[in-house]
Amino acid sequence: MQPILFIGADFEQYLRLKTILSDFTCVYSVNLPDGIRQFNQQRFSLIVLDLSLILSDMDQEELLRSFRRAHPVPIIALCENVEDANVVRLLGAGADQVLDIQTADTVLTAYVQTLVNRYTLLDHMDREQSGRTELCVGDFKIDLMRRQVFLKEEKIELSGKEFDLLLFFAQNPNRVLTEAQIYDRVWHTDKGFHSSIAKPINRLRQKIEPDQRNPVYIQSIRGVGYQFVPNIVTSCDI
Repeated sequence: MQPILFIGADFEQYLRLKTILSDFTCVYSVNLPDGIRQFNQQRFSLIVLDLSLILSDMDQEELLRSFRRAHPVPIIALCENVEDANVVRLLGAGADQVLDIQTADTVLTAYVQTLVNRYTLLDHMDREQSGRTELCVGDFKIDLMRRQVFLKEEKIELSGKEFDLLLFFAQNPNRVLTEAQIYDRVWHTDKGFHSSIAKPINRLRQKIEPDQRNPVYIQSIRGVGYQFVPNIVTSCDI
């Protein structure tokens, strides 16, 4: 069974979720030091982290980056401030999803299941089936094991969702992808659940495009979707 680590989340809510998530092995840590110890001792498929344990924005960001550097495990960050600026900050630091600490059990459970499925598919099944640990396409080299991206040999810092988005593009070079296809493969939800895909696309463009106003890698196809043009398309296996 897939192991999930809850750090500092409401204990009664944890017990309820543990019952619902009967197909998962749920581990609870009441505080951050014990949570880090558990993280270092066992490989988890997802972390649910209560950021109210950490008051400083800088410390929150550093913790998320530390988890991300150590292992590409999906992270659901629970916090009281879910205003856009704070959500963007936490996603940029490494969280895969930022939710209100009062999020209903059913909604949190759905996110847990979706992120674990996505993690299993992207980080394990693809690699096991292809035997590939690295994908090289045009100017990009993607380390599938460490979830790292290099553009012309320079490392690009991406959030978890930005990595998934770029990986999907890189797996489909020069192919026109519709918004519905992108939502289905990267977010595992129907397009109707989202207002616009432009924001995550623009955030990714900010990090990889020489000129975001004139994108060369992620090109918009009017009325259809997007096309990833990585320049010279090659692939390499290890």
